[in-house]
Amino acid sequence: MALSPERQQVLQTELDRLVDRLDGPELLWASGYFAGLASAGGQALAESQPANEADPAATLTIWYGTETGNGRGVAERLAAQARSQGFVVDLASLADIQPRRITKLKLLVLVISTHGEGEPPEEAEAFHKLMTSDRAPKLDDLSYAVFALGDSSYPDFCQVGRDLDAALEKAGASRLLQRVDCDVDLESSEDAWQPRILEAVKPLLEPVQGNHSHLQVVRDSATPVAAPMMYGRRSPFMAEVLEVSPLTVPPSAKSVHHLALSLEGSGLSYQPGDSLGVWPSHDPRLVEEILERTGLDGDKAVEYGGEARPLAQWLTSRLELTQVARPFVERYAELGGVTKLVELLEDRDAFAAWCRTRQVVDVIEEFPFELDADQFVSCLRTIAPRLYSIASSPLVDEEEVHLTVKLEGREIDDRLRAGAASWQLTRALRPGDSLPVYVEASPSFRLPESGETPVIMIGPGTGVAPFRAFVEHRAALGHSGRNWLFFGEQHRQTDFLYQLEWLRHLREGTLSRLSVAFSRDQADKVYVQHRIAEQGREVFEWLNSGAHVYICGSGQGMARDVHRALAGVIAEHAGVSAKVAEERLARMKSAGRYKKEVY
Repeated sequence: MALSPERQQVLQTELDRLVDRLDGPELLWASGYFAGLASAGGQALAESQPANEADPAATLTIWYGTETGNGRGVAERLAAQARSQGFVVDLASLADIQPRRITKLKLLVLVISTHGEGEPPEEAEAFHKLMTSDRAPKLDDLSYAVFALGDSSYPDFCQVGRDLDAALEKAGASRLLQRVDCDVDLESSEDAWQPRILEAVKPLLEPVQGNHSHLQVVRDSATPVAAPMMYGRRSPFMAEVLEVSPLTVPPSAKSVHHLALSLEGSGLSYQPGDSLGVWPSHDPRLVEEILERTGLDGDKAVEYGGEARPLAQWLTSRLELTQVARPFVERYAELGGVTKLVELLEDRDAFAAWCRTRQVVDVIEEFPFELDADQFVSCLRTIAPRLYSIASSPLVDEEEVHLTVKLEGREIDDRLRAGAASWQLTRALRPGDSLPVYVEASPSFRLPESGETPVIMIGPGTGVAPFRAFVEHRAALGHSGRNWLFFGEQHRQTDFLYQLEWLRHLREGTLSRLSVAFSRDQADKVYVQHRIAEQGREVFEWLNSGAHVYICGSGQGMARDVHRALAGVIAEHAGVSAKVAEERLARMKSAGRYKKEVY
């Protein structure tokens, strides 16, 4: 039976995520594995029980909760490796399970990230709430392990993983392996952990009969076999830069650019709502300043993680220089015996505020001391890719991907201290340059299945990026569903991102309504949440007609303010209490009608 183009796209995306870590020999093994399954006509698969019907005692259950997709990738790769060894695996997002189902499990691996200020990912909220409450069930028969993901530049590093690890132990479950707290250096932590967890579960599981690890594919030796090139986080595609153009104009206080990159020849595919991972390089002037302040030789070979490179190479594209995290400060203070830093580390809130206004070079300038190259790199963590919401539809811009990028930085004594990726994307790149990228799928931030469903999109600033993709995509498909965009920025004249495109969509009817809020164009600051409240009756009518609501942008303030505005609209126009309004939003979230992508 032929697969539809839509199903082909879904399968390709899923396979990209599963095998984006494989090297050449591993890809050949995988091709033989799948070919063997196909030649067997699916018989081997049919002989084993579906995971959701299998004996819990013989099943490795892997649940994940993620905000950016990293946790899902870890869980999927673990599941694929376990299945290749013949184990029955039940893999699920915490968004798709009833939390109390945990009482039926015997063996659980939990992959969980921490978001914002020590908060669980949206899809894990219900599970986290149950397990950390007085109503948590007894789990005396459960064995478990936790792989926690976080970012040590935030004070609540891996807090959700810590919470759930402690909660599971308190509920009586047996810890199978010590919790791993994974920093942004995902690859090294995962590579060390995956074989350990698989070895730990072996005594509790037996490979199922008819395991597929023996399946082979017979090839004609005269016919060469080329392994397909798969691009992902570990093996990014070098995308050519097609366009870098400003979206803001002077005298705007912000610098926002539109970028177009070519995916031609990559085989990469994406859907509206997905993100593009970018591996950044630092400003050469920043690297030079660090070498000057430390007195180190950039040409000197230094070993890091078992690999030797010139120090300047490590600092340019392999090690993090623009974010200050606790492990860096702890190690730096230890090497230099810096008492003031040690004291600062003891005040959690003061330390977090201090880190937000500094980069590595600022710490070196403020607390200088002599150290050698090996000591210096031992302080630093590996650089992590930055994720940007894709601002284009593959139906409109074939083999291209578009981004909306704001320069994140500040001036200090005439020196720009900017984010690595935002500096590179907005200041350094020119058409014809190349950039290492990969697609990060976001299945929890998708358009409604029905083209007739109304959509409310709330995206101030660069949060408007995915909604440019949404509107383009629905227009290309000829969907009849109404589209309402709420957009906000500082000034209409200088900061109205994609203004001409929105006006064209309004004229053509592919954008039903556009509500804007420019906070600095009048004495009283006006934001998108104020526009929602002002037009509450119409918003309520859209919600009652089944509209899906999407929010993209800052999770620190905007998303919470918008949530309160939506709850207020429901309470006022439905004539219900604030509690009932919150419950209605919770039901919308459970039904997939209320989605957030915040950062």
